[in-house]
Amino acid sequence: MTSEPTIREKGRAVFLAAIMVLSVVAMSAAFAGSAAADTQPYDDDDLQYVNVDNESVSVVFQGQDVYVVGDLIDEDNDYQLRSVDSFDSGQVDSSSFEEELDVEDHTIDGESVSAVEIETGDLDAGDFFIRGGDLESSPAEEDTFEVTIQDLDVAFDDDEVTDDGPDATTDLDIDSDRGTYSLNVSAQGDLDEEELLSILINNETLEEIHLDDDVRDNVTFGADDNPIVDDDIVGAIADADEDGVFGVDSNDDLDDVLDALEAENQFLAFAFAEDEDDADEQVVLVGINDREEEVDFTDIDDGDYTFDFEVTDTEAAVSQDITVTDSDASVNFDQSVYTQTAGDLVEFTVELEDTDSAYVQFGDEDAGFVDIFYVEDDGGTDDEVTFWLNTRTIGTENASNDEVVYSEDDIVESFIHSDYEFDDADDQPRFFDDSDLEENDEFEDGFIGYLDELDLIDSSDDETPFDQLVRPLQPADYDLVVDENGYFIAEDGESDVDDEIGYATLDLIEPGLGEVTTWVGPSEDADEYDEIAELAEQLTERENVAIDDQLVIEAEMSGIYGMMTYLEGSFDPIVDDDGFDSATLYELTELEGEGVTLEVEADDAVGNQDANELDLEGADDDEVYVLVDNDEGMLYVIVDTDDEPFDRSLDDGDDFTVDIEYETDSDDRFNFADIDDDENRDVFGGADGDTGDAAFPYFQADSTQSISTTFTFEDPEVHFDNLDADDNVQLETAEDAVVTGETNVAPGSDADLRITNAGDTDSFLSTEDAEIHSDGAFESEHFDFGDRSEDDEAAIDFRVGGSSIGDADGIFVESVDDEAPEEDDEADDDEADDDAADDDEADDDEADDDAADDDATDDDVVDEDDDDEPETEDDGVPGFGIAVALFALIAAGMLALRRQN
Repeated sequence: MTSEPTIREKGRAVFLAAIMVLSVVAMSAAFAGSAAADTQPYDDDDLQYVNVDNESVSVVFQGQDVYVVGDLIDEDNDYQLRSVDSFDSGQVDSSSFEEELDVEDHTIDGESVSAVEIETGDLDAGDFFIRGGDLESSPAEEDTFEVTIQDLDVAFDDDEVTDDGPDATTDLDIDSDRGTYSLNVSAQGDLDEEELLSILINNETLEEIHLDDDVRDNVTFGADDNPIVDDDIVGAIADADEDGVFGVDSNDDLDDVLDALEAENQFLAFAFAEDEDDADEQVVLVGINDREEEVDFTDIDDGDYTFDFEVTDTEAAVSQDITVTDSDASVNFDQSVYTQTAGDLVEFTVELEDTDSAYVQFGDEDAGFVDIFYVEDDGGTDDEVTFWLNTRTIGTENASNDEVVYSEDDIVESFIHSDYEFDDADDQPRFFDDSDLEENDEFEDGFIGYLDELDLIDSSDDETPFDQLVRPLQPADYDLVVDENGYFIAEDGESDVDDEIGYATLDLIEPGLGEVTTWVGPSEDADEYDEIAELAEQLTERENVAIDDQLVIEAEMSGIYGMMTYLEGSFDPIVDDDGFDSATLYELTELEGEGVTLEVEADDAVGNQDANELDLEGADDDEVYVLVDNDEGMLYVIVDTDDEPFDRSLDDGDDFTVDIEYETDSDDRFNFADIDDDENRDVFGGADGDTGDAAFPYFQADSTQSISTTFTFEDPEVHFDNLDADDNVQLETAEDAVVTGETNVAPGSDADLRITNAGDTDSFLSTEDAEIHSDGAFESEHFDFGDRSEDDEAAIDFRVGGSSIGDADGIFVESVDDEAPEEDDEADDDEADDDAADDDEADDDEADDDAADDDATDDDVVDEDDDDEPETEDDGVPGFGIAVALFALIAAGMLALRRQN
């Protein structure tokens, strides 16, 4: 807000805000606040304009008093103040009357002189001079003075604050076009000087020192309402600081003392002596310049307040409103109990109400580990903070904050992994040994003392927070307790917080191995899908894998994703479902101390060569890719077998085994390795801290787990249905002909059938898509072969992804022969006795000699029917004509008669 000039009431003292001292020998001096530009020491001259400090001035700020002195000022003369309308050649050309002025006594250097006092509070900006007596009526420009108006902007960053918690603070921004000045600050009587100091000074002990009677008695009003600070205040401050917190000595220089105190009193705010006017409802900021610092409204009563900021020696003044409300902050976790396998990542969502930040103690003395998280809704748009915790890296010295906690949109910091200091100095937690939270209850060594009191470290042995763990966080319950202000208490070996506003529990459970399964999918790049759900839609569980198809190895395994995230150098593979490089999985298995094995290896070595193995180390993402389901503890190794990312090429019939193992040492558990001379600090480790000895970090000694499965590679192939005796595929001359068969190519593959002419058949080409089902059966879309003729020849090509998998010859038929009637008739004949069988053979011979013989068998009937030309008239009996049916009945009757005989 930009100030407007106001007329101050003469009887009202201006608010004294900061200490500035000008001392002459052993006497008090008034602080002028650099009131005017181009000031010079007073010189006994014919005519001179001086300020309250008797400095010669040519420019003053509106509100500052000016005294006209010199030999030409005579107490017997009358004078008038005039404003300059214009100058001409350095001389006043025209002017206007402002007011009549009287001559009065004025003291300079202890001597009384005649002077004309000019009060500039009602003057507009411009040039002025006095006329009268022996003074020139139109003086030179150098014998005039200028009045200018001081601009003052004062603003709180927030319109509303709370009476407690993080939202109780806001920034106060003071800005002016003047170099140095003093400000009186009041709240129109709604706040007393003690409350005002508590807002402006961020140190409780210093507030009490400033309110000490002996200290404030040295702050008084001086000439022109400027504050005066006596040198004796140094000794008073030293006496009031009984514990020597600020190290002030009574012999110190005042300016040095003020500079030292400014770290805790950024606005140089002081209370006036109690006998000064309105001393109980205002304070003064002494000799400040432009600044923006934090103010704190903790414990201020709820209500609407108007703060008045008034420059002590000018008319510049600003009023600023702010509202203080009850702090009703609360924090709600999206789950009351989070359950996750140790070694993996955990996602927390913290809903913030009536606050945009909070402090979370993770763990306690029972869990054997404590860290403090600072969480903040960055931007304050959704009133919540979502962050991830890596349970594998927390507590290890060489893991940074970004490798332990992560948030995409908000701010989250681990106190341990931020070197015990959050980025913003104002956000530091405080640690006390008593719930009274007195200044002398605070641990001198802060977090170190806090952990020592909880018996989590031994500070006397120079242990640090990184000495809490000897191995990664183990399966246990870890409490998350939220405090609004960041005040943590360790009393009698038990931890607590000052103002609990939220609570949850992380239940870390033991990781392990489950099952491993192989799946196949259509030929695609390994990194085609980032989301497991999309990948799963394409897959079919199989132990036989057609070369060129996608192979997916699904393993139920947990406790490794925190380390994989650390090795990858990013949370993105889990947070954003980006997936891991296969080299990350390889690097994990190469860390012998971790005890993790994952091998995909051929069963038979060739000659003197090692067995063929999946190349996790050198494969590109489009060849081998790794997706994980951190919540469910599932890992997916996706292989594009078309690229053959193996040590050697793949052949039909190659048998492979997938071996996965969490290995432990027979005697020792996993421990962190040492960093230099510090024990158990490294993120890596092994059995008893030896990185060369396998010991899965979350198992007891001698408790190895392993799982495995096998699969076989095959060349892609196809087999067609409806073959005739010559192995031709029968193609129906119909508008909706379908070709079916079986293939080992993965279901869902981009398959089609291309059918062209063969032999002497006229040219044609027809292509239709084919759908491969989960059991390997396929069927084509409908071919329109209504214009084809019986016995036309064709060539059939089954293709996947544009490449031929297998082909066959085709022959067009009126209808596809399923051979079922012939098998049924023979089954009926088998029921006859041996004699009947002999008679049937005789009948067959006779039928060969004479096709018209009445003793013909059913088979003869079928043969004869097959040789006949198709009837053009439809008699409504599928596969038979009426004549054929009658002939079959007669033959059956004669056969029955012979059997009776």
